[in-house]
Amino acid sequence: MSATAVVRSDQRAADRGGPVAGWQRPWVLAALFALVLLAAAAVRLWQLGRSPAWQWDEAVYWNVAVNVQHGALTEHPLSGVAWQPFLYQPPFYLLMLAGWFDAFGATIYHARLMGVTSIMLTFALIFRLLWKVHGPKVALFAIIPVIFDGWLIYIQRVSYIENVLLLIIVGAFLLYQRALEKPSWHRFALAGIALALAAIFKQTGAYALVAVLLCWLIVRRAHKGHLVLLGAAFAVILAYIVAMHRMYDLPGRPWFTNQSLVQLRRVLGLQQSGGTLTSPGALIHLLEAQYRYFVPSVLVGLTALVVALRKLGQCYRARSWEPAQPNALLFSWMASGVVIFGFSSLKFPQYFALILIPSYLFLWTEVARADWSRAWKTAVPAVAVVASVGCFALTVPAYSYNTLAKTAEYTAAHIPPNATVVTEQSIGDLINQPWCTVKFAAPCLHTAKYAITWRTYLQSSFTEGHASFHELMKGAVRVKSFSGPVGTATVWKLKGTSS
Repeated sequence: MSATAVVRSDQRAADRGGPVAGWQRPWVLAALFALVLLAAAAVRLWQLGRSPAWQWDEAVYWNVAVNVQHGALTEHPLSGVAWQPFLYQPPFYLLMLAGWFDAFGATIYHARLMGVTSIMLTFALIFRLLWKVHGPKVALFAIIPVIFDGWLIYIQRVSYIENVLLLIIVGAFLLYQRALEKPSWHRFALAGIALALAAIFKQTGAYALVAVLLCWLIVRRAHKGHLVLLGAAFAVILAYIVAMHRMYDLPGRPWFTNQSLVQLRRVLGLQQSGGTLTSPGALIHLLEAQYRYFVPSVLVGLTALVVALRKLGQCYRARSWEPAQPNALLFSWMASGVVIFGFSSLKFPQYFALILIPSYLFLWTEVARADWSRAWKTAVPAVAVVASVGCFALTVPAYSYNTLAKTAEYTAAHIPPNATVVTEQSIGDLINQPWCTVKFAAPCLHTAKYAITWRTYLQSSFTEGHASFHELMKGAVRVKSFSGPVGTATVWKLKGTSS
């Protein structure tokens, strides 16, 4: 072992509770983390009801959860379309959200409160995971710039499923790390069950299982334990699929299979959803058009990618995974996210967190373990935090205009309650009028009186609408537009509609 390796080993031993003085004592570092976590919660709760403006999927999940409160796992019904349950995502988040609504209130704001709560618990588990892998000093150093990243603060104030999904994933990794440290079949089985819960909570959570497979390849130990982990994971996933198939795949109505396959095709890149990023150039233009405030987050993310590629190059030159072994779990977590989501056809704003959190954790733990001077190790994350928080602060006034809420208010006041509307899913879930989706407007071809279109940098009702939608829009008259940072909604009066 080299002298440098011995020094690092001694330092890690000190981080884990060896003879250290002053603020570096583990209990002091834990207390400092608790203060950091309180500050993180305060930043995310600040003006949470006003900003950011409602995001596209929030209305959908809010609407379904409200219906679950009344005993129906369904979305706002479509005119002329047979009823079906909402199974595009597994029902667990919606059941949780409905229970949260029962306890605290049923609004999008309350859904965001559940998301922020989940993220605070996630950061607590991440801190514990880093503590176990690298010791308390590195854990505190690495987690601060992650907690205060501008993009993560912004996106974690939105009630996305990923806020809860990340909590399950990190909990599963914590159990997996425990199994690696103290191998036993029941510890690996428990980790496998937790990883399976992530996969059945939302299909994209399966990328955590891929991360563990890569980690196994890197660490090259506890082979029987890993086989037990895989067996337990696949058993739980299979049990879930069989149960859902029996409940929701009825003769002639394979609801569960059909809706689940839509998500699977998107992950495999075989089907695109509206708002999909299809090239690096589209990402750059999206930043310029809508997310320019988050350039510091992009720069940190790119730096993490460069560091990971450099580590991969070291492994290639050594013809061994040994250079990656000290940080195997975080490296594997990051790599699986970059590869899987990089090739999938999904709406990316919420999925960036699934990539960026492991990327940031890998980067800052590598920085903490590097042979840099203390001044540089302090200055670099401090600059990242100041830049990120400063840019996030600019988003609060910029993103305060709520396009979707304004559209719903206008529709309630100016469109008759019995007038059929053709619109997008998330707008349809906010209005009380009967409606058809632009992607299947045929049932409303002869009854629709109004249309409400949606346009962002990446998507437009006019590019995604069905042929029947374009037929309806011939001669349509623009009535009102609401334009904000998340997109533009336009109300149209269709041809033949009386004033």
